[in-house]
Amino acid sequence: MPGASSVSGEGSCEALCRTLVSQNGLQRETTDISQSVLYTSLMGLLLVADNEFSKVLSGLWDVNEGDKVVNPRQFYNVFTEAVPYFSGYQQDAQEFLRFLLDKLHTEINRRPYVRRAGKEPEQKFARFISEEAAVMWKKHLERDDSIIVLFSGQLRSSLHCSVCSHYSNTFDVFCDLSLPIPKVTLRECLDLFSQEEKLDKENSPMCERCNRRTECTKRLSIQRFPQVIVILNRFTTSRWSISKSTIYVSFPLTHLDLGPYGPVDCGSVLYDLYAICNHAGTVNMGHYTACCLDENGWCFYNDSVTPLTENQLQTNQAYVLFYQ
Repeated sequence: MPGASSVSGEGSCEALCRTLVSQNGLQRETTDISQSVLYTSLMGLLLVADNEFSKVLSGLWDVNEGDKVVNPRQFYNVFTEAVPYFSGYQQDAQEFLRFLLDKLHTEINRRPYVRRAGKEPEQKFARFISEEAAVMWKKHLERDDSIIVLFSGQLRSSLHCSVCSHYSNTFDVFCDLSLPIPKVTLRECLDLFSQEEKLDKENSPMCERCNRRTECTKRLSIQRFPQVIVILNRFTTSRWSISKSTIYVSFPLTHLDLGPYGPVDCGSVLYDLYAICNHAGTVNMGHYTACCLDENGWCFYNDSVTPLTENQLQTNQAYVLFYQ
């Protein structure tokens, strides 16, 4: 079975590698992936520079080599040379994951030169929500089209004015769901994420019909589901500090149904867990490990790789969950 040595951000990097290499097409292209890279201000930092990231992906899934350890140290060195922020310090795995995906996207974006349009003219008629969402998604893909689309979904934020009863919707692209964790099951965390929130006049946006700030209700839902969804978050930020939750949150390994958090007419949308990034420690210091599923079952990635049973996956150290 493939293994990875310990480096900063290893948990999320290992889980990310599992995702990228398992997708159709990328398995065939890892040996020459630099051919599709666009030379940006990063000058091919992650993919072109000696193909270091490609080497990590290929090494992890090279079935001809048999059991071996893959050391991503050189990729880490290349990465930190260009991004000193991640060098020599304890860093957040979710933050590293977002940064890495963003930079990979920058290098292999197939639509980097489409000029962003100005503010859209106000619609003279009300579209169906699904039609409006589809238009916004199409515009997103006109600017951003790369491997990151595998992780990209679309959130709908709906506002209901308490004065004129006007509904308005905004749509935003997301690559992970950061959930509040005061509850003990993943479904309860999702319920809390999507529940209605009352906004007073000071904290509400302008009502499009009243043309003033009014009390309103706000609700988040998933308008478009990604192929790979990354969820959970143990670190919360307040005005003065960052804290880590140690609450044990149970989560399903198979058939996570996100349909109830989608459009009204949405049926079941089922996901299966395939990787976990764990964090042991505090906000200021700690250690990341990963649990990944392959054809032989679950494996635990630390300084070595060991088989794992499903009963051992559920811990209060589970930080980032990868579903597909």
